[in-house]
Amino acid sequence: MKRTYENTFVQGRELTKKLIIATVISCVMSIVCEQIGSPVQPLFFWLTVFIFAAVIYVMVKYCRCPHCGKRIMFGVLKITVCPSCRRSLITGKKAKKGQF
Repeated sequence: MKRTYENTFVQGRELTKKLIIATVISCVMSIVCEQIGSPVQPLFFWLTVFIFAAVIYVMVKYCRCPHCGKRIMFGVLKITVCPSCRRSLITGKKAKKGQF
């Protein structure tokens, strides 16, 4: 029996994109606060570390193929076909040889 995952790959990918944007914003704010000598710089630093850890957690937990269950870590933001089972991550249809 194949195991199906409740959280889809598309939801995990979208959450990863949002968390990466939040990490970049927090990192830039940390750098800017350090340049002007603001006392909130450590807060932004730890916020950046926390959000980055959340990115890694989301990728490990949710970014997997809904068909074969293999984790997809690298290229998660642009990949459309599972490298293991060669199925489309959105529609579930088998990919043609030219698509991969």
